[in-house]
Amino acid sequence: MSQYERWDSPLAFLLTMIGAAVGLGNIWRYSYVVYSNGGGAFFIPYLFAIFVMGIPFLILEYGIGYTSRIRFPIF
Repeated sequence: MSQYERWDSPLAFLLTMIGAAVGLGNIWRYSYVVYSNGGGAFFIPYLFAIFVMGIPFLILEYGIGYTSRIRFPIF
């Protein structure tokens, strides 16, 4: 057995990382704030920021982690 555990599939890893990064509280609270304060004027910039900055930074973070393979001990 190897020293480090591995994910069963890339999809399981992706969904776990998205869940850890975003969290359900962020999705539920932001939707409520958007609805109570006027709708699309807040939602459109949010989606724009996710697609322009969030997804590329997520891919960059995974790429740096994959290439460096730095293992940090769990305290």
